[in-house]
Amino acid sequence: MIRGYGIVFNSPSAPLGNPPFIEQISPAAWSPENDATDVLCTFDHDTRNYLGRRSSGTLRLGADQTGIWFECDLPDTAAGRDIFALVQRGDIPGCSFTFRVDDDEWSKSPDGIPLRTVTRMRVLELGPVLNPAYPDTSVAVRSMRTAERIPAREKSDAMNDTYPPRMAGIVTDDDAKRSRAEIRIFGRPLSETRDADWIDAEETAYAPEVLSAAGEGSKLIEKVSSFPFKRQRGYVPIAPRVTAVLQARNEAATFIQNEVTAPDFQAVKVAAMVSIDKDTLSDVPPTETAINATLAAAVGQRMDHVLINGGTDGDVTVTGMIADGHTTTVTAIDFDSLADAVARIEDSGGQATAVVGRPSDIAGIKKKVDGAKLDKIPELISIPDLADGTAGIPPGTVLVADLSSVAVALRKNLEIFKTEVAPEAFERDRVFIAGRSRVSSVTLADSARVQVLKVGA
Repeated sequence: MIRGYGIVFNSPSAPLGNPPFIEQISPAAWSPENDATDVLCTFDHDTRNYLGRRSSGTLRLGADQTGIWFECDLPDTAAGRDIFALVQRGDIPGCSFTFRVDDDEWSKSPDGIPLRTVTRMRVLELGPVLNPAYPDTSVAVRSMRTAERIPAREKSDAMNDTYPPRMAGIVTDDDAKRSRAEIRIFGRPLSETRDADWIDAEETAYAPEVLSAAGEGSKLIEKVSSFPFKRQRGYVPIAPRVTAVLQARNEAATFIQNEVTAPDFQAVKVAAMVSIDKDTLSDVPPTETAINATLAAAVGQRMDHVLINGGTDGDVTVTGMIADGHTTTVTAIDFDSLADAVARIEDSGGQATAVVGRPSDIAGIKKKVDGAKLDKIPELISIPDLADGTAGIPPGTVLVADLSSVAVALRKNLEIFKTEVAPEAFERDRVFIAGRSRVSSVTLADSARVQVLKVGA
């Protein structure tokens, strides 16, 4: 058994974060007697080094004036035996814990560093670590006979309630317990994807191809003019429409100077996240394909929504084709209104390449326009609603566009992120995996090259 203080009250942590701050825990922040959370005990915040848990009675918690103490009955596993030996030798100096903050207060330390006092929280995991953030935490090996100050509790039968006797199931071991190096998300080994860091999925293709997700994701990214970038800000060059003149011999030029511009842009982050049970991820290889397809499709579909409607992340706002295009109110989306929109695009020097609308509006066009005329309409592209019900494009609105004249800056590679140390991960023993990209406002070579048709009331 090991025991010690996992949390010491009013004990300053080592500097955390960038810029740095110091953290301490108020005695009133959390009481194990008033919270029945099934806290885990692990080594170094790694559930692969599982040591015990509250629901099984192998982890016991309590509070006194010093802090939150714990007792853990170590399992007869490689991890349990190793931890016992390392603690006994004095190689493990302290403990750490995972928690969710519900309330806090900020002040200044005597050194002028910001000081955060956590006043209300929920503890999800704790245990011995090699490098504790709180230097005053302790852990030591004790025998049951010397632990009389902390009363032992009867072992809980909660596990028996969860897994009743005579429960039958089917288990296959063919692919079970793969190593982390074998698990690859977008070509990146999961073992190389560090917690809390966004990194490029280096072995993926250029983002437009990935985000199309074989037709299940973005329908537009591969058709517009996209400029890859790596920073949060950048520039999109715009070539003006220039008319050549007959220049009189030996006379000064009198025609208008046409400026090539490169307006700067900011980009919003588009991200999607999925979670998966750790054992399922390790034991079932096809889960990687499901994760890749789900994340790519979700990010790609949201990309189309931004290209059409614009959007904001709270800090940066980007505009879409509806706001920047030329809007016309029509009585119906029929061949005549579509043909007029195509003509306006051609008048501006462009070429209509697509008609974009909701699946129901695209179906309505196919019903109204006979087959002979349908071939004269640009490609019909259906934009479905997002999984949460958000409309991909407003009802009764159709875009006729020269998509090659729509420029957008796009993060070069899809980024991936995973975490196993977030509170939710500890709480449910899961891995959270996210995909993310960045996209800027659309920039139109000419507003007339995106014709927005809206059916009037």
